[in-house]
Amino acid sequence: MPEERRPSETWSPIDPASPEVISPGSLFPVDQFGQWMHPLEAVVKFAREEPDILAIFTLENGSAERYTYLQLWERAYSIAQGLKTLPGWDDEGHDVVAIYCEPEAHWVFYTYAVWILGKRVINFALNWPSAIRNEIAQRVGIRYMLCHMVRPGRIPNVEVVDAGQYPLAETVPVPSLEVCAPLQELIFYLTTSGTTGVPKTYLASHVVCASIRPEWGVLYGKFGVFLAPSFSVSTVFTILTPTFKGSLWFPKPAYTPADRAEMVIRLLDSGMDVLQGTPSFLKLVFNRADAMRANLSWPAVRRIAPSAELVTISLIKHARMFCPNATIQCGYGSSEAALLSAVGTCIIRSSDPIPSRIVYTIRNPAVRCLLFDEHGNTLDTTNVKTGILVYTTENSDRIRNHPDFLNANPNDKLSSFGFLADGSPRVCTMDEVEIVGTRKIVVFGRFGQKVRINGTYIDLNAFENILTAAISHMISDCAFTITSGQQIVLLYVLRKGTPMHFTSRQIYDAADTIFSLQSPVLFPIHNCIELQAMPFNDSGKRDLKKLKKIAENADQYALAVSYPALEDDGAYQSKIAIKVSRIGSVILDVDVLDGRDYYLAGVGFDFMSASRLALVIKEEFDAGLAPLILLSHGMTPRSIAAIISDIQSNKSLTCTSLDLLEEAARLDDPSVTAKNLPRFVFPTSPRGIVLTGATGFLGIFLLFELAAKFPSARIVCLVRAASEHAALERLQQTARSLVLASHNATDPKYNIWDRVDAVPGDLALDMWGLSVARWNQIAQDTDVIVHAGAVINWIQSYEELKGPNVLSTTTALRLATTHHLKPLHYISTIGAVPTAKNSNELLEERVYSAWNISGGYLQTKWLSEQLISMARAKGVPATVIRPSMITGDSLYGVCKSDDYIWRYIKGFIHLGAAPCHGSTVTMSFDPVDHVARVTTEIAASEQALSLFVFHISDPENSAINEPTMFKAVRDLGWEIFFETREHLKDALAHSLAAQENALFPLVHMVMSMSFRIDNPHTRAIYPIRCISSALQAEICLRYLLSIGFLPVPGKASRTIR
Repeated sequence: MPEERRPSETWSPIDPASPEVISPGSLFPVDQFGQWMHPLEAVVKFAREEPDILAIFTLENGSAERYTYLQLWERAYSIAQGLKTLPGWDDEGHDVVAIYCEPEAHWVFYTYAVWILGKRVINFALNWPSAIRNEIAQRVGIRYMLCHMVRPGRIPNVEVVDAGQYPLAETVPVPSLEVCAPLQELIFYLTTSGTTGVPKTYLASHVVCASIRPEWGVLYGKFGVFLAPSFSVSTVFTILTPTFKGSLWFPKPAYTPADRAEMVIRLLDSGMDVLQGTPSFLKLVFNRADAMRANLSWPAVRRIAPSAELVTISLIKHARMFCPNATIQCGYGSSEAALLSAVGTCIIRSSDPIPSRIVYTIRNPAVRCLLFDEHGNTLDTTNVKTGILVYTTENSDRIRNHPDFLNANPNDKLSSFGFLADGSPRVCTMDEVEIVGTRKIVVFGRFGQKVRINGTYIDLNAFENILTAAISHMISDCAFTITSGQQIVLLYVLRKGTPMHFTSRQIYDAADTIFSLQSPVLFPIHNCIELQAMPFNDSGKRDLKKLKKIAENADQYALAVSYPALEDDGAYQSKIAIKVSRIGSVILDVDVLDGRDYYLAGVGFDFMSASRLALVIKEEFDAGLAPLILLSHGMTPRSIAAIISDIQSNKSLTCTSLDLLEEAARLDDPSVTAKNLPRFVFPTSPRGIVLTGATGFLGIFLLFELAAKFPSARIVCLVRAASEHAALERLQQTARSLVLASHNATDPKYNIWDRVDAVPGDLALDMWGLSVARWNQIAQDTDVIVHAGAVINWIQSYEELKGPNVLSTTTALRLATTHHLKPLHYISTIGAVPTAKNSNELLEERVYSAWNISGGYLQTKWLSEQLISMARAKGVPATVIRPSMITGDSLYGVCKSDDYIWRYIKGFIHLGAAPCHGSTVTMSFDPVDHVARVTTEIAASEQALSLFVFHISDPENSAINEPTMFKAVRDLGWEIFFETREHLKDALAHSLAAQENALFPLVHMVMSMSFRIDNPHTRAIYPIRCISSALQAEICLRYLLSIGFLPVPGKASRTIR
C-alpha cells in the first residue's frame, strides 16, 4: 500500500466532494469546437466517425510513421489487453501507472491504454535521479512503469514493462466506451520540475484543459510536441488534441539542441502546421533553417506559439519571414500563475503589422494585475505603471485553500504564494512589467535582470538583441552574463556557413564598436567566449545557469570542448553514454562536460567521485562497475556505455575462454630463428637502435638514456603520426612535458635530436606499417631493438589488444632476425607473472608457464613473453624486463596523475583517513628514470642475454608499505589519521552519505597489488639502487600538489571520527 498522500502533493482543483466517475455527455464547457469531452471519449468518437484522420505523425525511428485515430484505438486497446494480464494489475492501491517515454507514439498508446483500463497516468521525467524516482513511485503507489525507447534505472517494488512488445490483438472491437472502464475525471498527475527539491505532484482533471482550448485549438491542427511527456505542456496537448481532431507530431529524439532543431525542420517540411516552443528554441530552429537552405519558408503553418520565455520582436520578425501565413500566439505564464488561470496571450494574425512591443492580455476576468516594488509593497498603478507583476483574485476564491498558499511564509512579501492585506490570494511572478491597460501587460524580463553600470541601469536582454541584429552575418546567437566578480562576459555562437571563422577578438571589437555608437552608457565587455551551441535546459529554455558557469570557469570550458561531443544516433548505447556524461558532469559540478565524451581520469575524477559515479550507474542501469574500472586508461562515457550494454545483455566482462599456450603456439613464427643468419656478435657500440613506445611515459626517458649510453648510435623511434615532421614534433612535445631536465639546453645529454629518426608507423600493422624498402633499410642499419610500445587499457579484451601488444612483438622478433641477429629487449610488467597477486612467495626472474592471467592487457604481456622465450630457444638474443609500478622521475617527480595509486591517495586525503593500522599492503615504486637507466644498462650488457629476465624493483628500496606511504602524505601537511580497514569501513557506514558508501570495496582493492619481488639478475647488471620509496613518494606528491591535482594541505574536506 502506498503511504498516505500529503495534501501539498496531491491537491486537485476539483472539489473532492464531487463524484469522480463521469458519464459521456456530461455538461462540460462548450466552445467553437463543441462540448468538451474526456480525451478518451474524443478518441473513441473520431475513431468511429472519422477513422482515417491522422492522430500521430512521428519520425522517432528515423522515417515517417503515421497512425490514424482508428489505429490509435487499435494499438491502445491491444496494449490494454496485455497490461490486464500482468500480475496484480487490479490490486487495490495501485490505480496509478507511470510512463517513462520520450515524446513518441508509444507514449500516446500507453496513455490511452491506461485510461481504457480506468487508471491514472503520471509521466516520469527522464532526468530524475533514482532517489526522486523512488520517492514519487512510493508516494503515488506505482506498481508498473511503462517504457519503450528508453528505460529507467532500478526502482524498488516497481516492475518496468516495455508494453510495445504486446502484439496487435487478433480481434479489436469497434471503438466504443462500452468496452472501456468507466471514465474518470481525475486522470493524470502534473509534476513540478523539482529544481528546488523533490517534485510536487498534483492530481488533475482533464477539464482544466477546457479553458485554453478556445485560443489554442486548431481544427485538424498538426501539433508538434518536442518536450518530454513529464512537462505539463506536453501532457496538456495530448489531452487537447483529440478534442479538435488534431494530430500529435513527434521528432526523432536528439540530444543536442541543434539536432532537435533539425528534426523540427523535418517535421515542418512534412506538413506540421502548429509550431510551439520556447523563444530560444524557436530562434534556434529559424537560425538552423536559414543556414540549411536559402529562401526557406513554410506557408502552410497556421499557428506559431512561443511561450515560457521573453518573446522578442526579432523572433516575431523571424516567424513572419519563415511562416508568412501563421498566426503568432505568444504565451505568458508559469505553473504558479496557472493555479489562478492567469495565462497571458498576445495574438498577432498574419494580416496584422508587426507590433513595436508584445502586449499580453490576461483572459481570466476574475484575475487582477497589481504591481509590487522590490520590497513587496503594493504600488499605486494609477501613478506607477512599472514594477513586479502580481496576480490576485477574490478572497472568497477556493484557491486560497491550496497548500502552497496555506504554507506560504507571511513574512516574505515576494514569495511566489501569499495573501494580500484583505485576505485575497496572490501570486508574485518576480517579472518586471508595465501595465498598459486592464489585464494588459508588457513584460521586460525577470526582476533584477537590469544591471547598474556607471550609475545607469541597463537591460542585458536589450543589448543581446542589439548585437545579434547588428552582426547577424557573424553570429547566430549571443548572451551576456555577469560573473560573481561583476564582470560582463559575452558568449556567442558563430553563424554557420560563413566564409571565414571570426575570432573572439573580432567579435569583441565589433560589439565594442556597435555599443559605443548605440549605447548611451559605456558598456564594458570583460571577456568574449565562443560557444559551439547555446546551452538549453530540459524545458527547452536557454540555460542561464550553465552560461554563468561557463563565464565563471572559462578554463574548464576550454578543457571540455577539447573532448568530442556525443551524438545521439538513436541507439540505446548512445543514450546510455549521454546519460553517463551528464551524471559525471553533475558529480564533478562541471556543467560544460555534459554531452562530451571526456576521459574520466583526465577531468578530475578521483576515487571519491568515481565511487559516487559507480553507485549512480548501479542505480540507473543496474550495472556494477568498480571505481578502479572507471579510472582505468581510456574510460569515457562512450566506453562505459559499451560495458553497461554488455552487462545488461548478460555478456561477461571477462575475456572469452582462450588457451594462451595454444595461442602462443599458433603465433610462433618458424622464420624467427638464428638459423641461416651470420653468427651473432654482441653490439658493444651499436650503429642504430630501434625504440618503440618512445612517446610514452617510460619511452621518452628511455630515448635519452639510450642516446647517452650509445653516443654514436642513431635511434629510430616508431611513432604514430601522419608524417616524419609530425612524428618528431610529437616526440619533442612529449619530452618537453615529461622530462623537465631536458629543458636545460646546455646539457649535452638532451641535445640528441640530430641523431633521432622519427618514423611514422603503427604497431598493430604488418611490418609496423613501414614500406618494404624502409623495413629492409632499418633491418640492415640497426643492431638493437628496445620494444616498449603497447596499448595500456585495463578494460579491453585480449582480442582488442592483440594487434598493438602481441602482433607488434612478433613483428619485433621478425625484425630481430632480418639481415642479421639483433638483441630484442622487451618491456613487460610484473603483472604478467601469474602468481603476482596475493602471494607471499618471492617472484623469481624467470618466464612462468602457468597462464591463469586475467585481463586482456596482462594476457598480451604474458603471451609476448612466451613468444620471446620460444624465439630465444631458437637462438634469438633477447631479454624480458619487468618494471613494477612506474612512478615519477626521482628528481622532479613528474608522473601521470591518472595512475591508480595517486587517485587512491587523493581519495583518502579528501576523506581525512587512511586504512593503515594493521595493514599488510606492500607495493613497489620504480622511478621512471631509474627504470630507463636499468633498461639501458641491460641493453649494454652481453651478460644480460644469458640472464634473460629482469625485475627492476629491488626488495629494499622499491618496496613501500601503506603506513609509510600515508606517513609521507601526513608529513607534507595533510590532516589524515590512520585506521584499520575494518574500522574505517564501519566508520564510513555511519558517517558518509549512502552515495559514498561505494568506497567500501576500495579499502580492500589495493591489497591485490601486494607482492614480494626478488631481482638478483638486475643487481648483477646494475647494482646501484634507486632512491627510497618513501622519498620517491614525497617527491611525486610535491609534484602532484604543484600542478593542482592534490588539494592544498590542511584540514580534510571530510573527517571520520
